Amino acid sequence: MAGDLAIVLSGGGAKGAFQVGVVHELVANRGVKIDIIAGVSTGAIQALGVAQDDVPAMLQQWLEIKGNGSIYKERPLGLVGGILGEDAIYDAAPLRQLLKDFADDRKLKASGRKLRIGVVNLGTGAYRSIDEKVPGIHNWVYASSAMPVFFDPLRTRASDGTEEQWVDGGVRNVTPLDAALELNPRGVIVVRASPRPQPGKVRTFPNLIKIGLRAVDILQSEVSANDTANATLINDMIAAREAQARALQSEGITGAAAARILRPLDLQIARYRFAPIRLIEPEEDYSETLEFDPKKIRKAIDAGRKAVEREWEALEPLLS
Repeated sequence: MAGDLAIVLSGGGAKGAFQVGVVHELVANRGVKIDIIAGVSTGAIQALGVAQDDVPAMLQQWLEIKGNGSIYKERPLGLVGGILGEDAIYDAAPLRQLLKDFADDRKLKASGRKLRIGVVNLGTGAYRSIDEKVPGIHNWVYASSAMPVFFDPLRTRASDGTEEQWVDGGVRNVTPLDAALELNPRGVIVVRASPRPQPGKVRTFPNLIKIGLRAVDILQSEVSANDTANATLINDMIAAREAQARALQSEGITGAAAARILRPLDLQIARYRFAPIRLIEPEEDYSETLEFDPKKIRKAIDAGRKAVEREWEALEPLLS
């Protein structure tokens, strides 16, 4: 099968540990070559690891997390400070340092892979894809992970000197499937960090910070489920085209005549850059969005590896 293989990595904070297991199993253990990588929020971190051909180092960084303090620090005034001042609730300096230490623009360039990281301009609300050619990639991976209110936005200056603030790409696009399809891959593996929304045990949340985080969690999960619903439509459209081609062949219609009949459908498939899509998602949540518990991280990574084994038969047609 000609063309590049793409992977799309959704947002989800600490839940991205599941993606780490999936990616490590695919790339490091099974030798799957991925050429197009799109991600937002935590998915942007995993996307960088794949894009700069550094998956083992990415895994090691996750395994070295000792708790929330490895990613962010509590600020003295917490929520009150976030309301009264310019600072977010948490100080994400540890995350920014980890990304700075991990990112390597030279490795990224040398790998030849295509990277698309999603960020949102807080002022205009516009979504932007950052590619592998943009310098200082660690800053943009941080911006893609900067949950509004909880983490400070990335601040930059526009060409006219205007200050801009960049935040989590998941604000607009939790699962950046379109960014991958625009590059005409032969197939796409979508890896969600969270399971599909489903009824569960009734829970209560003790304060505004916990309520806010839970609201973000629900929003990300719901929007990601809606985003990936398009995958079913795309796969069904491709399957319908293949079924129609087989039906024409069974009637003895082949060659130019078959191509002429199929042309309207083929034009639409080409217009929307449809490609076969396979979805990998966890069967349960292993942590909360900002809960970086080492034991839960390891459990989620193991679950990601097992998910690849579970879905391997469905993935294989995309890999050759």
